[in-house]
Amino acid sequence: MRARVNPIAERSKNWLCNAMLELLQKKPYHDITITELCDQAGLVRKTFYRHFLSKESVIVAVIDSMFEEFYTRIREQNIAPHELPLAYFTYWERHKHFLNMLIENQLFSLLNDHDVLYLKSMDDIIGSKHANLSEMEKEYLLTMMSGGLWSMLKKWIVRGCVESPEEMARMTLHFFI
Repeated sequence: MRARVNPIAERSKNWLCNAMLELLQKKPYHDITITELCDQAGLVRKTFYRHFLSKESVIVAVIDSMFEEFYTRIREQNIAPHELPLAYFTYWERHKHFLNMLIENQLFSLLNDHDVLYLKSMDDIIGSKHANLSEMEKEYLLTMMSGGLWSMLKKWIVRGCVESPEEMARMTLHFFI
C-alpha cells in the first residue's frame, strides 16, 4: 500500500525545486542562499527544512523527478533493453540546459551518484541478460554501466550534443556489448 501524498507538501517541494532552477539561470549555485531560495519560492525557511536538508538535496530532488519521468516514459513505451541508450540520450538532449547548469556549477557528479540506484530500479528491463551474475557482480556491473553512461553523457553535453542521440546510442551499444 502506497503512503498518501500530501498535495500541499508536494506543491511546496515543487515550488522550491522550480525556484532553484530559476535562480541557477541567474547566478552560480554557491551564491544561492536558502533564504533567497525560499523568497523565490514564496515560502518560509521552516517549510524548506521540512522537505530538504540542504540546497544540494533540492538538486537531487530535481534529478529524482527527472528519472521518474524517464522511467515512466520507458515503461509506457515498453522500451526493450537494446532501445534504452537511444531513449536515454533522447531524453537528456531535451534537458541539456539543465545538465549544462549542473556541469557549470560542479554538480554533475550528483547525477552519477544516483545513476546506480536508477539502473538498479530498472533491473527488470536490463537485468534479464545478467540473471546468472552474483549480487556482487551485478553491483559492479551497474557501477560500470552508470559510470560509463555518465561519462559519455557529460562529454556529449560539453561537446554541445554534436552527435545525434542515435549516434550516441549506437556507440553505447557498441562499447557495452
